[in-house]
Amino acid sequence: MSQTTRTTRVAIIGGGIMGVATQFQLVENGWTDTILFEKAELTSGSTWHAAGQIAHAVGSRVAGWINKTSIETYKRVEQETGQSIGWHEVGGFRIATTDDEVDWMKSIMGVGKLLDLPMDLVGPEEVAKGNPFYNVDNIKAAVRTYEDGHIDPSGVTMALAAAARAHGAKIERHNQVLGASRRGDMWLLKTQKGGVLAEHIVIAAGSYANQVGEWFGLKIPSVSCLHHYLVTDTVREFEGRPELPVMRDNSYGGYIRQEQKSGLIGIYEGHVCPTVWEMPEGAPWAVENELFAADYDSIGDFLMVAFDKMPILAELGIKRVVRGAITHTPDGGMLVGPSGAPNVWLSCGSSIGLAWGGGAGKVLADWMVHGETSINTRSLDPRRYGDFASDHYIVERTKDEFMRRHDTPCPGKQFRSLRPVNRHPLYDRLAAKGAVFGEIAGWERPRYFGDVGEVEQIGWGHQSWHENAMREAKATREAAGVIDLCAFAQFEITGKDAGKLLDRLSANRIPRKDGRMSLNHLLTDKGRFETEITIWRIDKDRYFSGSPIARANPDFAWIKSHIQAGEDVQVVNRSADWGMLAMSGPSSRKILSQLTDADLSNAAFPWLSGQEITVADVPCYVLRVSFVGELGWELHAPLNRIPELYDALFDAGTAHRLTDLGSYAFNGLRMEKAYRASGELTTDVGPLDVGLERFVVTRDRDFIGKKALQQRNQEWELFYAELHSDDIDIHGGEPVVQNGQIVGLTTSGGYGYTVGKSLGWLFVKKGTPRSEISIEILNKAYPVTIHDAPMFDADNLRPRAED
Repeated sequence: MSQTTRTTRVAIIGGGIMGVATQFQLVENGWTDTILFEKAELTSGSTWHAAGQIAHAVGSRVAGWINKTSIETYKRVEQETGQSIGWHEVGGFRIATTDDEVDWMKSIMGVGKLLDLPMDLVGPEEVAKGNPFYNVDNIKAAVRTYEDGHIDPSGVTMALAAAARAHGAKIERHNQVLGASRRGDMWLLKTQKGGVLAEHIVIAAGSYANQVGEWFGLKIPSVSCLHHYLVTDTVREFEGRPELPVMRDNSYGGYIRQEQKSGLIGIYEGHVCPTVWEMPEGAPWAVENELFAADYDSIGDFLMVAFDKMPILAELGIKRVVRGAITHTPDGGMLVGPSGAPNVWLSCGSSIGLAWGGGAGKVLADWMVHGETSINTRSLDPRRYGDFASDHYIVERTKDEFMRRHDTPCPGKQFRSLRPVNRHPLYDRLAAKGAVFGEIAGWERPRYFGDVGEVEQIGWGHQSWHENAMREAKATREAAGVIDLCAFAQFEITGKDAGKLLDRLSANRIPRKDGRMSLNHLLTDKGRFETEITIWRIDKDRYFSGSPIARANPDFAWIKSHIQAGEDVQVVNRSADWGMLAMSGPSSRKILSQLTDADLSNAAFPWLSGQEITVADVPCYVLRVSFVGELGWELHAPLNRIPELYDALFDAGTAHRLTDLGSYAFNGLRMEKAYRASGELTTDVGPLDVGLERFVVTRDRDFIGKKALQQRNQEWELFYAELHSDDIDIHGGEPVVQNGQIVGLTTSGGYGYTVGKSLGWLFVKKGTPRSEISIEILNKAYPVTIHDAPMFDADNLRPRAED
């Protein structure tokens, strides 16, 4: 290797806000040995032309935390460096003109309370006072924020860069990275100025992320979409008065704010998404500071609505149009975290870079340096996309996301493009029976069963499908129900060291007898949740595991990455070619016994065990377990044989009142049994925080995260609550209040259809008294009662039932 090859702990590719903010946060965490490579000038990709808004009025706690952290970071850097960031703390209004939008505004108020963000829910009169030039005729409500605003993109990026340099970090402008290859446990970057060996790589390459990712064997789901904003001639009415707040209004799909003494109007067209540099080709390497010609035909109708909302801008000339490329992802969330390639991290796919940069940089730096973050990272994790995300899917679904980004995000909202992405063999049968599907990781899963072709009603309160889900739930409790869970991660782990590997990964003991199964939590080195899996021991050298489908690739990679040198372990991912049906209910044994010669009695086939048996002439892995708390079995089989199983179950089950079960009813039955799910098992907590001590076995064994788990001070605890409401349920992310103080947040919930109660899980600060607690849903307080035991079958007799 050349003597001129340099080494660094972290090499960052890309000098926009995402890359520079990441470098600054790494330096803040003590990792000063970093080099940032920018092929031209800092900000010369998409950052320089950003409008620069940062909002507090957002729809989720994670988004609010990210934006709040960005503002705090930028202000601190300005004080540290003395370099102006061009921060305009003018506040803003997010406008509601429909009933659904009013509900969304009320939901946003909950986010504000969780994060202590000053905001008020106001009417049109207050909007008129804040912005006397805005047409308030159709306004029903608005969220008024006070400590957000807009920032100078170049100014803040340069301030972050100056702060990073002052602590020893290096930034190399006009040094393009040309390629990468693996060298032992390091990465060798080929740059215009020589080779660089790096322990860690951060891809913050914006519109170039696709091409850069290919060097590391990655497909990065990011698309460059074109966004307009326009700056008007001088507005004489702006002279001699305070700067106006930023206005956000879905009626024209964008925002209006003051830009010095001019008006600035940003538009996201709701009918088209122009894209450039689509994968796999990507952006030309020679492109810098690229802008595109305005398309007034595309934005004309939206622009006319904006002029109607702000009439003083209507007769003015347009002195500048900025139409530049901004990266978006298929679900609208950025890509921050481990990529799947060793020590390659992503900080890209950001459609709101200035708002997200500072917070995203902190998340990534904490993850890299400390192995954990202070917030749940599931929605940011780049590995959330599975093998279903083809180039075509990434582009077309991202276009859909761009066009829908100013739709009201009601609970239950889904994308419609490319559906179904994965038309698995059971889909048509279920559709013909009235299944109304929800998409999960590219698969279709019935949410409920209604009329053929029915379109789901969505919203915060109980919808028309509530009655459908109630019928399904009650039928399952009374007789039996079967749910399509073909969207399920399934792995076979074999070899003489398979058990040793799984035991090393699991906080709980793995099964010690052939045929038995267990619930196991795989933890990080910091003792927090990586994932939850079930493990079935087929024999001493063969194991089968299952987990949620969204975790298929991350869980597979996690298990494989911990195989030690010399160990005899093979891991096969069956998630794409195997399916699963789950049948539960008191009649399930009677139905299944008609289709197999296997003895299904408690003595021969006990609860929490599995067998390889034939069902309706289909070889299956059959596990006696039920996530709804009933006598039940999971039937795992090759995906192409699932229709045979399904038909056979209903042929035998019709006489026993077998019903189809959708995910809404399934969730309600889960809540009745007080079972935890992904909403509770987040990356910022561990098993002791959520009351799963019985699944942690520390005596006479070691496992990943054990030491950290034993040393951690428990900050949170999980309460199981009954919400006193007849028409709305907990969705997750709502504030938990006690004596006027925020003491926690909800994680998930649903209606318990067979107990007639609305139920939910609450994360609260350790030591919180169990009385006088309420949940704020849509800005209204609902009292709750905390329960120690499940609302249904607290003694857990039904899963063990003989008949």
